[in-house]
Amino acid sequence: MRASKPAAASGRRRAQPYLFFYPAFLLVAAVSFVPLFYALRQSVYSADYLTTGGFVGLSNYTELLLHGGGLAAIGVSLTFVVGSLLLTVPLGVGLALLLNRPIRFSTFFRTVLLLPWIISQLVTGLLWLWLYDGRLGPVADAVQGLGLSFSGPLTDPDWALPSLILTNTWHSYPLVMIFTLAALQTIPRETLEAARIDAPSAWRRFRHVTLPLIRNTVLVALVLSTLHTFNTVTTVLVMTGGGPVGATEVLALKVFKEGFQFYRMEIAAAAAVVIFALNIVFTLAYIRVLRSERT
Repeated sequence: MRASKPAAASGRRRAQPYLFFYPAFLLVAAVSFVPLFYALRQSVYSADYLTTGGFVGLSNYTELLLHGGGLAAIGVSLTFVVGSLLLTVPLGVGLALLLNRPIRFSTFFRTVLLLPWIISQLVTGLLWLWLYDGRLGPVADAVQGLGLSFSGPLTDPDWALPSLILTNTWHSYPLVMIFTLAALQTIPRETLEAARIDAPSAWRRFRHVTLPLIRNTVLVALVLSTLHTFNTVTTVLVMTGGGPVGATEVLALKVFKEGFQFYRMEIAAAAAVVIFALNIVFTLAYIRVLRSERT
């Protein structure tokens, strides 16, 4: 009996981590994996809104990509992502470098610069919709004050997507900034002081010393920014609704419109699966880059 008590206590200690792990795992499975499997199943069946019909194979994907504007939406999404990253990453890294300097009121500046990430996409969309407004917005007022006409960029197919990219950059740069700032503060001062002696140029110090030390952290921020931007729906829906003439209809917005405006849940499910597959491709590509940098 005495020998069994330590064995029972040891068994309870071994089982304790699983007792903490399984509730979280079940919650993640309930809100992530179950909808994913449902979407995978729904994408290969016909549907009458929520009523599942017969098996149709890849017909929904064919309808989405070849006849439903899916390929065009993927192109818009990729342009949206690449354009946002080209602005977000340099801006976030540059601000982190500035905030890492011993400046006055640094805590205040960090708080102010972090605010765009705290604000929801809905509020961000409404704020920039007002800024871009061709009649009542401050940009229109400033331009018209110079004697020029201004109808607003969101009504122009050539300028609507760049305007959304600028809005998303404003909303997303704090993520890159805070990751980069955290990485910069882990660099030993001795390393930076030695770099100042060996490389008087600030650009050379950043390129050859600072950047290699923070590269992995910046790549992680790049992964998160890519996924966040690619899955953005609310900002686009509030500001343009996918217009004008489909110039800003990203794939994530197409999922929403197919499911809740046109009630074609099977096409929406197919689009959601395509988004999931592209997210996996992006993640695997970044993981490969991270591994290659370590080797």
